[in-house]
Amino acid sequence: MQGFKGKFVKGSQPESVYWKRRAIVAGAVLALVVLVVLGLSALGGGEEGPEAKGDSAQNEWQPPSVSSTVNRPYVRETPTAAEPSDSPSPTEPAVVACSPDDLMLQVVAAFDEVRSGSEVPVSVLVASGADTACTANLREVAVELTAGADIVYSTAHCETPQGEEVQLSDGAGQTVEFTVDGLASEEACSGARRELPAGEYELRARLGEAVSAPTNLRLT
Repeated sequence: MQGFKGKFVKGSQPESVYWKRRAIVAGAVLALVVLVVLGLSALGGGEEGPEAKGDSAQNEWQPPSVSSTVNRPYVRETPTAAEPSDSPSPTEPAVVACSPDDLMLQVVAAFDEVRSGSEVPVSVLVASGADTACTANLREVAVELTAGADIVYSTAHCETPQGEEVQLSDGAGQTVEFTVDGLASEEACSGARRELPAGEYELRARLGEAVSAPTNLRLT
Protein backbone atom coordinates (compact mmCIF):
# COMPACT_ATOMS: atom_id res chain seq x y z
CA MET A 1 0.00 0.00 0.00
CA GLN A 2 2.78 2.34 0.60
CA GLY A 3 3.85 1.98 -2.98
CA PHE A 4 0.72 3.69 -4.22
CA LYS A 5 0.95 6.64 -1.81
CA GLY A 6 0.88 9.96 -3.64
CA LYS A 7 -0.16 8.34 -6.93
CA PHE A 8 -3.96 8.01 -6.29
CA VAL A 9 -5.21 11.21 -8.18
CA LYS A 10 -8.24 12.10 -10.25
CA GLY A 11 -6.27 12.57 -13.42
CA SER A 12 -3.04 13.45 -14.83
CA GLN A 13 -3.86 17.20 -14.74
CA PRO A 14 -3.27 19.46 -11.78
CA GLU A 15 -6.15 20.01 -9.34
CA SER A 16 -6.45 23.73 -10.19
CA VAL A 17 -7.38 22.84 -13.74
CA TYR A 18 -10.33 20.82 -12.50
CA TRP A 19 -11.61 23.77 -10.37
CA LYS A 20 -11.45 26.06 -13.36
CA ARG A 21 -13.50 23.60 -15.39
CA ARG A 22 -16.11 23.36 -12.63
CA ALA A 23 -16.44 27.16 -12.50
CA ILE A 24 -16.91 27.33 -16.28
CA VAL A 25 -19.68 24.68 -16.17
CA ALA A 26 -21.45 26.42 -13.27
CA GLY A 27 -21.36 29.75 -15.12
CA ALA A 28 -22.77 28.14 -18.25
CA VAL A 29 -25.64 26.60 -16.27
CA LEU A 30 -26.42 29.95 -14.59
CA ALA A 31 -26.43 31.74 -17.96
CA LEU A 32 -28.80 29.12 -19.36
CA VAL A 33 -31.19 29.61 -16.43
CA VAL A 34 -31.17 33.38 -16.96
CA LEU A 35 -31.90 32.96 -20.68
CA VAL A 36 -34.84 30.65 -19.92
CA VAL A 37 -36.31 33.11 -17.43
CA LEU A 38 -35.97 36.02 -19.84
CA GLY A 39 -37.58 34.00 -22.62
CA LEU A 40 -40.57 33.09 -20.49
CA SER A 41 -41.00 36.72 -19.42
CA ALA A 42 -40.95 37.86 -23.04
CA LEU A 43 -43.55 35.28 -24.02
CA GLY A 44 -45.81 36.20 -21.11
CA GLY A 45 -45.60 39.99 -21.75
CA GLY A 46 -46.44 39.72 -25.46
CA GLU A 47 -49.98 38.49 -24.81
CA GLU A 48 -52.48 41.04 -23.46
CA GLY A 49 -55.14 40.00 -21.00
CA PRO A 50 -58.89 40.41 -21.63
CA GLU A 51 -59.04 43.65 -19.70
CA ALA A 52 -56.18 45.18 -21.67
CA LYS A 53 -57.79 44.12 -24.93
CA GLY A 54 -61.09 45.61 -23.79
CA ASP A 55 -59.47 48.94 -22.94
CA SER A 56 -57.70 49.12 -26.27
CA ALA A 57 -60.90 48.26 -28.10
CA GLN A 58 -62.69 51.07 -26.32
CA ASN A 59 -60.00 53.56 -27.24
CA GLU A 60 -60.05 52.63 -30.88
CA TRP A 61 -62.40 54.69 -33.09
CA GLN A 62 -64.95 52.63 -34.94
CA PRO A 63 -67.22 54.08 -37.64
CA PRO A 64 -70.95 53.87 -36.74
CA SER A 65 -72.98 51.28 -38.54
CA VAL A 66 -76.02 52.18 -40.65
CA SER A 67 -78.44 50.71 -38.12
CA SER A 68 -76.82 52.36 -35.10
CA THR A 69 -78.64 55.16 -33.28
CA VAL A 70 -76.68 58.23 -32.32
CA ASN A 71 -77.48 59.30 -28.76
CA ARG A 72 -76.88 62.95 -28.09
CA PRO A 73 -76.64 64.32 -24.56
CA TYR A 74 -79.59 66.37 -23.38
CA VAL A 75 -78.57 69.90 -22.50
CA ARG A 76 -81.20 72.08 -20.87
CA GLU A 77 -81.28 75.47 -22.49
CA THR A 78 -80.88 78.32 -20.09
CA PRO A 79 -83.65 80.87 -20.69
CA THR A 80 -82.34 84.18 -21.82
CA ALA A 81 -83.10 86.86 -19.29
CA ALA A 82 -84.92 89.86 -20.63
CA GLU A 83 -82.64 92.80 -20.98
CA PRO A 84 -83.61 95.59 -18.64
CA SER A 85 -84.97 98.62 -20.32
CA ASP A 86 -82.72 101.63 -20.30
CA SER A 87 -85.56 103.99 -19.54
CA PRO A 88 -88.48 103.16 -17.21
CA SER A 89 -91.95 103.20 -18.70
CA PRO A 90 -93.60 106.52 -18.09
CA THR A 91 -96.40 106.54 -15.55
CA GLU A 92 -99.69 107.60 -17.06
CA PRO A 93 -101.15 110.61 -15.30
CA ALA A 94 -104.35 110.08 -13.34
CA VAL A 95 -107.52 111.03 -15.21
CA VAL A 96 -109.35 113.80 -13.37
CA ALA A 97 -113.03 114.71 -13.40
CA CYS A 98 -114.24 116.94 -16.21
CA SER A 99 -114.67 120.56 -15.24
CA PRO A 100 -118.13 122.14 -15.79
CA ASP A 101 -116.64 124.45 -18.43
CA ASP A 102 -115.45 121.47 -20.49
CA LEU A 103 -118.68 119.46 -20.26
CA MET A 104 -121.12 119.71 -23.17
CA LEU A 105 -124.72 118.55 -22.60
CA GLN A 106 -127.48 118.19 -25.17
CA VAL A 107 -131.08 117.22 -24.41
CA VAL A 108 -133.46 115.80 -27.02
CA ALA A 109 -137.15 114.99 -26.36
CA ALA A 110 -139.06 112.50 -28.47
CA PHE A 111 -142.01 114.98 -28.73
CA ASP A 112 -142.31 118.75 -28.75
CA GLU A 113 -145.94 118.63 -27.60
CA VAL A 114 -147.68 116.09 -25.38
CA ARG A 115 -150.73 115.83 -23.21
CA SER A 116 -150.18 116.70 -19.56
CA GLY A 117 -149.42 113.58 -17.52
CA SER A 118 -148.11 111.67 -20.57
CA GLU A 119 -144.67 110.11 -20.63
CA VAL A 120 -142.00 111.64 -22.88
CA PRO A 121 -138.77 109.74 -23.74
CA VAL A 122 -135.75 112.03 -23.38
CA SER A 123 -132.08 111.47 -24.33
CA VAL A 124 -129.15 113.39 -22.90
CA LEU A 125 -125.77 113.44 -24.65
CA VAL A 126 -122.74 114.08 -22.40
CA ALA A 127 -119.42 115.03 -24.02
CA SER A 128 -116.21 116.88 -23.15
CA GLY A 129 -114.44 119.64 -24.98
CA ALA A 130 -111.22 119.30 -22.95
CA ASP A 131 -107.89 118.68 -24.67
CA THR A 132 -107.16 115.76 -22.34
CA ALA A 133 -109.29 112.86 -21.17
CA CYS A 134 -111.49 113.39 -18.12
CA THR A 135 -114.20 111.49 -16.28
CA ALA A 136 -117.91 112.14 -15.78
CA ASN A 137 -120.35 110.34 -13.49
CA LEU A 138 -123.47 109.69 -15.56
CA ARG A 139 -125.43 108.85 -12.40
CA GLU A 140 -125.43 112.56 -11.62
CA VAL A 141 -127.13 113.53 -14.89
CA ALA A 142 -130.69 114.81 -14.42
CA VAL A 143 -133.47 116.15 -16.66
CA GLU A 144 -135.42 119.19 -15.44
CA LEU A 145 -138.69 120.76 -16.56
CA THR A 146 -138.96 124.42 -15.72
CA ALA A 147 -141.68 127.03 -15.84
CA GLY A 148 -139.88 130.36 -15.83
CA ALA A 149 -137.35 130.22 -12.97
CA ASP A 150 -139.14 127.39 -11.13
CA ILE A 151 -138.13 123.75 -11.45
CA VAL A 152 -141.48 121.94 -11.51
CA TYR A 153 -140.07 118.50 -12.34
CA SER A 154 -136.67 116.74 -12.11
CA THR A 155 -135.62 113.15 -12.60
CA ALA A 156 -133.32 113.63 -9.60
CA HIS A 157 -136.35 114.05 -7.32
CA CYS A 158 -137.97 110.62 -7.58
CA GLU A 159 -136.11 108.43 -10.09
CA THR A 160 -133.24 106.10 -9.32
CA PRO A 161 -130.01 107.38 -10.89
CA GLN A 162 -128.73 105.39 -13.86
CA GLY A 163 -125.38 105.14 -15.61
CA GLU A 164 -121.80 104.93 -14.40
CA GLU A 165 -118.57 106.88 -14.34
CA VAL A 166 -117.11 107.13 -17.84
CA GLN A 167 -114.03 108.61 -19.46
CA LEU A 168 -114.58 111.27 -22.08
CA SER A 169 -112.04 112.37 -24.68
CA ASP A 170 -111.71 113.69 -28.24
CA GLY A 171 -115.27 115.02 -28.26
CA ALA A 172 -116.77 111.51 -27.95
CA GLY A 173 -119.93 111.41 -25.85
CA GLN A 174 -122.12 109.11 -23.82
CA THR A 175 -125.92 109.01 -23.93
CA VAL A 176 -128.24 108.63 -20.95
CA GLU A 177 -131.92 107.77 -21.45
CA PHE A 178 -134.80 109.12 -19.31
CA THR A 179 -138.58 109.09 -19.27
CA VAL A 180 -140.34 112.31 -18.20
CA ASP A 181 -143.79 111.44 -16.81
CA GLY A 182 -145.19 115.01 -16.91
CA LEU A 183 -146.12 115.03 -13.23
CA ALA A 184 -144.97 117.71 -10.79
CA SER A 185 -142.27 116.61 -8.35
CA GLU A 186 -140.41 118.04 -5.40
CA GLU A 187 -136.99 117.39 -3.93
CA ALA A 188 -136.66 114.00 -2.20
CA CYS A 189 -139.94 113.07 -3.93
CA SER A 190 -141.93 114.70 -1.14
CA GLY A 191 -145.53 115.85 -1.50
CA ALA A 192 -148.28 114.68 -3.81
CA ARG A 193 -147.50 114.33 -7.49
CA ARG A 194 -150.07 116.00 -9.73
CA GLU A 195 -150.47 116.69 -13.40
CA LEU A 196 -148.82 119.85 -14.57
CA PRO A 197 -151.10 122.46 -16.02
CA ALA A 198 -151.07 122.96 -19.76
CA GLY A 199 -148.57 125.47 -21.02
CA GLU A 200 -145.09 126.10 -22.34
CA TYR A 201 -142.19 124.54 -20.49
CA GLU A 202 -138.45 124.28 -20.98
CA LEU A 203 -136.64 120.97 -20.84
CA ARG A 204 -132.93 120.92 -19.96
CA ALA A 205 -130.20 118.54 -18.70
CA ARG A 206 -127.91 119.09 -15.74
CA LEU A 207 -124.67 117.49 -14.56
CA GLY A 208 -123.40 119.24 -11.48
CA GLU A 209 -122.94 122.88 -12.44
CA ALA A 210 -122.99 122.12 -16.18
CA VAL A 211 -126.38 122.81 -17.79
CA SER A 212 -127.49 122.19 -21.37
CA ALA A 213 -129.27 124.62 -23.64
CA PRO A 214 -133.07 124.29 -23.10
CA THR A 215 -135.55 122.83 -25.53
CA ASN A 216 -139.27 123.68 -25.56
CA LEU A 217 -141.98 121.25 -24.51
CA ARG A 218 -145.67 122.08 -24.74
CA LEU A 219 -148.15 120.39 -22.43
CA THR A 220 -151.82 120.39 -23.49
